Amino acid sequence: MDLWFDTDPGFDDWMAWLLIEACPDFRLHGVSVVAGNAPLPRVLENARRIKTLHGLAAPLHAGCDRPLAQAQVTAQNVLGAHGMATTGRHLVADEAALMPQHGVQAMIDCIRAHPGQITLLAVGPLTNVATAFALAPDLPALLKDLVIMGGSTVGGNATAAAEFNIHADPEAAARVFACGRSVAMFGLNVCRQVVVDASHVARARGAGSNASLVFSDYLDGYVDIARQRGRPFQSVYDPTPVMWLARPELFELQPGRVDIELAGQHTRGMTVCDLRGPALPRANARVALKAQGEEALDWAMTLIEARLKA
Repeated sequence: MDLWFDTDPGFDDWMAWLLIEACPDFRLHGVSVVAGNAPLPRVLENARRIKTLHGLAAPLHAGCDRPLAQAQVTAQNVLGAHGMATTGRHLVADEAALMPQHGVQAMIDCIRAHPGQITLLAVGPLTNVATAFALAPDLPALLKDLVIMGGSTVGGNATAAAEFNIHADPEAAARVFACGRSVAMFGLNVCRQVVVDASHVARARGAGSNASLVFSDYLDGYVDIARQRGRPFQSVYDPTPVMWLARPELFELQPGRVDIELAGQHTRGMTVCDLRGPALPRANARVALKAQGEEALDWAMTLIEARLKA
């Protein structure tokens, strides 16, 4: 499967990226970085350091540094100043090259060069994707599939109503869901069925390489966000759609209509998911509802462990 990966690292973005590179079923054509979990310079720094640590092959591009219409918001209040926390070692080296072409144009060029082949996987705010679709209206029809981590059927995390990736750029999300191409949406509701805990930290650390020790300390920092809130486990967000792409039999998706609330005083950024029968003629999405989370995560960790040993 041919992929373009749009991301805002973030630890779970890191885990998703590593899983893509570890899975032999995927061919990653490029990575575009968008402002989200932290401002663009910070998430770009994270991306370069991740790429350096693992020797990841796909070209890396800087994308949009601000939302389409609103003031920038980040998740640094939860994830820390760097957009991801560690309980030990730190990513330090960032020698990985950054391609000179803007991430949006690189995405457009890649999809046009491989019509009907590229699955666009976006796990951050949808600013890069919406900008690409505005500049190249032919792009949605040229995709093999369009997959996002974002939204929710059950309320939000950035606000009571809105999931962070949608909350960070609701206008971009509205454009993407209106692009004429069905969106496979992996929201909070399904990602919370896939969880990591201390046992997964131990598995990663057991790979024994320097990369595994750094990765496991950040994985522990990710789990620690939940520990500080009284839970021993943390939901896995951005890797979940990667698991579905490789192991679709472990997930249940349902067609539906998804609209983005742009005006509500308390509900701006909400994904209004209509899964009723009467909504199906207007369906613009496939909404992930159920995951066999333990099996999916075990599959993912097995691949990641092998990659960390390399």
